[in-house]
Amino acid sequence: MEAHIRANRFGLLKVDRAEAIGNIETGLSGVLNSFHNLYDAIQKQMAPAPINWYESAPLALMLVLRNARHHNHANRIRTLYSHYLQEASEIGTMESYILIDFPCPEDGANTFDLHVSWGDLKHLFDLPKKDTQIKDMTRSIISDYLSTSKFREYAELYKLPESKLCFNIIPLFVNAAATITPFIKDHCEPDSSEARFFAEHFCSLTKADTQNHEVDCGPVAFI
Repeated sequence: MEAHIRANRFGLLKVDRAEAIGNIETGLSGVLNSFHNLYDAIQKQMAPAPINWYESAPLALMLVLRNARHHNHANRIRTLYSHYLQEASEIGTMESYILIDFPCPEDGANTFDLHVSWGDLKHLFDLPKKDTQIKDMTRSIISDYLSTSKFREYAELYKLPESKLCFNIIPLFVNAAATITPFIKDHCEPDSSEARFFAEHFCSLTKADTQNHEVDCGPVAFI
């Protein structure tokens, strides 16, 4: 969130594009690595694990995205920022993208936006299983969770390739946290008021709706 605010609200994206996007990419990797570290800790300290992450779509998605970025698969699942910089015909020109968001039913509970490439995730799913270690069941539950069958319809509607479709990762972070927190809350010892708040918050919040998308299409340019 701090990297997003500095880049967009405080204007770092216009002053130093490389630093702004680098900060966002680092922040994204940091969150995904934190989920992976939590996964490892649970396997070691809570045997038997209270939930199979690879059978829970919100959690499986976190591990799949983390591993793709860690192993440099499928362009490391690029953010919209990186996708634009690498794919735009010329930096500064307008490029049309389809942007998918997952709304929260609660008033005022929506998140900020950080879109990542569906085209890259789709490519990851198409790679040989011996390279990615992604099982068919994992791929299937993630696709069902995100309702990716609708993505092609959106691409056809807006007359753009699926590679120009990106989805907001932030509400999916929240959903993953809300999925795992109830299983580990009693094993945690929060040492700050902020930690205590989130331990309770992630046990009671309403998850984002991943079946009924908010869809927007328009021009994007990062000068």
